[in-house]
Amino acid sequence: MKRYKTKLIVAGVIVLIIGLIIGLSTNKKDVSKPTNVKHVTDKPINLSVDATSAVVIDAKTGQILGVKNADKQVPIASQTKMLTAYGVLQGIKSGKIKWTTKVPITSKSDLSDQDSHLFSHIAVKAGDKLSVKELYDVMFANSANDAAFALGEFMTPKGKTTQQALQMWAKSLHLTGSQWYNSAGQVNGDAFENQIKSASTTAANHATAKQLAMIAKADLELDPTLRKLSEKMTISYHLTASYVVTDKTDYWQLMTQTMPKLSNPNKLVIEGLKTGSTPESGAAFTGIIKDQNGHEFITVVNGAGDYMDEKTRFQATLDVVNEVLAKKQGHTFTSNQTIQKLNFQALKKTEVPVKLAETKTFWTNKKTQLKLSNLSVDTKLAKLNKNQKIGHISPALNAQYLSYTSKTDKQLTVKSGVKGTQANWFVRLWRNLF
Repeated sequence: MKRYKTKLIVAGVIVLIIGLIIGLSTNKKDVSKPTNVKHVTDKPINLSVDATSAVVIDAKTGQILGVKNADKQVPIASQTKMLTAYGVLQGIKSGKIKWTTKVPITSKSDLSDQDSHLFSHIAVKAGDKLSVKELYDVMFANSANDAAFALGEFMTPKGKTTQQALQMWAKSLHLTGSQWYNSAGQVNGDAFENQIKSASTTAANHATAKQLAMIAKADLELDPTLRKLSEKMTISYHLTASYVVTDKTDYWQLMTQTMPKLSNPNKLVIEGLKTGSTPESGAAFTGIIKDQNGHEFITVVNGAGDYMDEKTRFQATLDVVNEVLAKKQGHTFTSNQTIQKLNFQALKKTEVPVKLAETKTFWTNKKTQLKLSNLSVDTKLAKLNKNQKIGHISPALNAQYLSYTSKTDKQLTVKSGVKGTQANWFVRLWRNLF
């Protein structure tokens, strides 16, 4: 009987040890390491720009830095093409199309008989075929309406109208309350065969400044090369295999004709992105702007002057960023910066330096300190590679962000500063017990 009890005790101890080893080898839920850091509250400044609506956001985080009527629905004209681009980029991402896929030009997108000064278009006619990439490029670089009509029609799912496709893409971006009639941004009566018969001829696409910033941010995340595309001085496309047309871009006009006339004391760089011009929308521009410290902003100004004005919209864009820079300061947390050392009980070397895996800037009012808080790392990991992403940390900041900004955009990813291998079972058991 005593021998039987002894066996039971030994068996129980073995089971306990095995259980401890299994528990020590298993990754458990994240262990949060909050710090007692005072949080800072930041609000967007009220922009004084002479425009119907405007917004400035940090391009990386989505933090809203400046606003003017930023939730007001307004006519948006060719800024619509950013939503058409979003539909294209989703098609590329899903594998439904490739950049080299040929798009047929139908009568719906044949604007060859129209005055290109009134209705921007390229030299294509019904029956031509251009690649997705060529149409996408001229849609941005030259605001080509025929390219937008062609891509909108091509990306429309079978059984749906292009208007329904636009509404579907808008819904996926949570653009609540926005209105969409055609893929180029023309007033309904000027959309030619793309006109919606059931709608008024004066019907126009509408969105808010914040919503336009949301589309721009989504496009940039799906296609970071948009920055380079937007800065091209010329753009080319094939009418036939051997016949290439090359045109000057809107950016050429901006850099050679407009920028020299603008006041730009902070030497801001306009990297792109999309103008909008109709009598209904006035002069508008959704921009990617970079300051001399490398901070990147997405800006929107709507109704900044008459729709034919090629100066006011860009001056207004520079002005809103300058106003933000005058009233706010950026707190930049840099990749590879060590923020803390943590103990990983399952590793041979338990103390691991935790570093930032990315660089991000968060904004507050001037003369305000900003620290990091709420480090969250799984400290049960039994193996680490150097630079392995292991968790995240947040700025001690209560700020406003674009709607549906992801949690990761508001945080910083952290990584392991060293390589770590698992300690033997006895060491792990000993550490767990004592």
